[in-house]
Amino acid sequence: MKKRFGVAALTLAAGCAVIFAGCTGCNGCGNTGKANEAAFSSNWYADTNFKYIQPTFTEGNDAFKGAEEIVYTVKHDKETAGNTTYSVDYSDGTYTTKFYGTTFKKDLINEEFKASYPDEAITVYCYETELDVPSVTFTVGDKTSEPFHNSIKTVSYFTDVNEHLRPLYSKQIVNGASPAEYQVSSLEEAYVTVNQTVETSYNYEGTAAKTVITGDGAKEFVTDGLGDTDNSLVDVNGLNIAVRAMQLSEGLSQVISVYSPSGKLQDYTFTGSSTALSEKDRTAYEEILGNEAVGLYVKGEGKSLHTVCVTAKLNSANDMNGVSQQYWFAAIDNARNNTGRTTMVKMSVPIPFSLGTLNYSLDTITSTLYND
Repeated sequence: MKKRFGVAALTLAAGCAVIFAGCTGCNGCGNTGKANEAAFSSNWYADTNFKYIQPTFTEGNDAFKGAEEIVYTVKHDKETAGNTTYSVDYSDGTYTTKFYGTTFKKDLINEEFKASYPDEAITVYCYETELDVPSVTFTVGDKTSEPFHNSIKTVSYFTDVNEHLRPLYSKQIVNGASPAEYQVSSLEEAYVTVNQTVETSYNYEGTAAKTVITGDGAKEFVTDGLGDTDNSLVDVNGLNIAVRAMQLSEGLSQVISVYSPSGKLQDYTFTGSSTALSEKDRTAYEEILGNEAVGLYVKGEGKSLHTVCVTAKLNSANDMNGVSQQYWFAAIDNARNNTGRTTMVKMSVPIPFSLGTLNYSLDTITSTLYND
């Protein structure tokens, strides 16, 4: 069984299922001096203008009601595959997210950055995800690989929207196999295996990061100059939340800089559109969000769930250039009574090398994001 590293840690099971977007017309709207700073809002609350982390959402607070927990089903759409040299088969899987506020544990940070952190306790966001696909197989001609159990677990900590969701620490545990090349002539060439843990600490200003990789491809390195970008900086493991924090609309157009375990700082462009969900998907999500125990959609005759579609594309002449991912979020119909909390209801992630698409669809949700 061969092992190669680098981008495979990010493309395992066609990506880490992480998303984000930007805002429209917000150049110069931040307070960090960046020319293209994104204007973040607390879109997961009833009042999107709330800038801090609510006590009802903060672990350890007497008013804490619990975390937001969402489960998505993951299905492989093979009809979109166009690779003629090999195929991949993903069994049905799950993608689970957990989002809440907590007191940051400074001992997570590496020693050389720890001194940059304030002495007093700071309240931050914590975002956890787990992608689980029980079986992934690769086929070249009449030969099929053994089934791999693909799993990606992540946790990330970042500041509130008033501090631009600045990343502090993230961890990613990756196990499984990922497509390796576009054209192959043998089964050996079709996939790479990855079994590693990646931890990234940021200095408190968000200008440098230290990444430590254990397991496959073990190494550690420091990346400086993260503050030089004119775009908002986001850690790859916290992007789902960053997309919810943007001014989601059909006119969305924003570039965001993302730091990943490879040590690269890459720019992505995000655009909004009115691309509609299928009628089957829309009615299914209405039922889930409109459930009395969830309360994120108010049913009514003649009403339908409004969503915003966001397309993400890497700004690169090489790595997956031209490959776009699409995400659908409950739209903000009223910024002061934001019923849907910009819940992500669907995500479509193209598998690298034209091997189909993985569709993530809302299945169950436990929401505690109430306005005080």
